[in-house]
Amino acid sequence: MRALVVATPKFPVVPEQLPAMIEGALAWHDRYQEHFDAFGSFIGGGGFAVVNVPDEETLNQIVIEMPFAWFSDLTVHPFVEGVAAFRQLQKAVAAMGAAV
Repeated sequence: MRALVVATPKFPVVPEQLPAMIEGALAWHDRYQEHFDAFGSFIGGGGFAVVNVPDEETLNQIVIEMPFAWFSDLTVHPFVEGVAAFRQLQKAVAAMGAAV
């Protein structure tokens, strides 16, 4: 399963907590980096990952363990490769046309 996970700041982090959160985020990245096809930070705060995981439970575990997740608005967009999606749509439209 592949998904785009986007996090944008929702609540401020207390400055005194920031060093520990960054250390936690680095450890989290090291722990899960094998699941990241892409990983980045947005200028001004927040970030994203394209994750490649075996199931929804693994994705949920990755998200809930990210230290900044609790201070962020998160969106998760599962996706399929673009051409594969076009081929699926093409077949579905052809099948609907045949049924009409």
